[in-house]
Amino acid sequence: MKALEIQVCPTITSAEFTELMIQLGINLVVLLILSRILYMKWNRNPEYMFTQIISGIIVFMICALLRWVKLELGLVLGLFAIFSIIRFRTINVPVKDMAYLFMVVGISAVNALLPASSCLQWIIITNSLMILITLVLEISFFNHPIASRTITFDNTDLLRPSRYKALISELRNLTELDIIRFEIGKVDYIKKNAQIKIYFPGRSGDKKAEGNDSVDDD
Repeated sequence: MKALEIQVCPTITSAEFTELMIQLGINLVVLLILSRILYMKWNRNPEYMFTQIISGIIVFMICALLRWVKLELGLVLGLFAIFSIIRFRTINVPVKDMAYLFMVVGISAVNALLPASSCLQWIIITNSLMILITLVLEISFFNHPIASRTITFDNTDLLRPSRYKALISELRNLTELDIIRFEIGKVDYIKKNAQIKIYFPGRSGDKKAEGNDSVDDD
């Protein structure tokens, strides 16, 4: 049983090639809207935006070129299983950023696999719904984002529950941030310092420096 059979690829003057270019154009527009406009507006992390756009283009190319390569089901599943084991080894990627990456991978596969000649309306509907749903969710839940930062605080006397108001006032004066809440982490009473995670209004991109300190060695 042959697992791989390559058909003759169409010429650049064929209608099939034109259809593919239309789908590629639609996919690029959708990727730019999702990553450059929506993602960057509420998250502002250029590295992840770059990853999303490149991943979406790669997935589109793979799915589009599979039109002229007949594969057995097992080989196809094995090919796409690659994406399930790819991980960012240097940092712990936030769940929301991974959701964006999964979204652009999925929508790129849809744009490549559905033929524009017979399913153009479904391609437009699917992409429009994805953009609309993402926009609504961002506006509803992340229009007033909360950023976080971990600082070292050297006055353990203020860590007592009875001095909560004095502590948050001191943190606001120290950082000049409108701190909403905080979490006390590791406390060293000998050296008289503590790790405190503060939360304040801001873009999630403000967490970048903190996130880079988390190394995933699994």
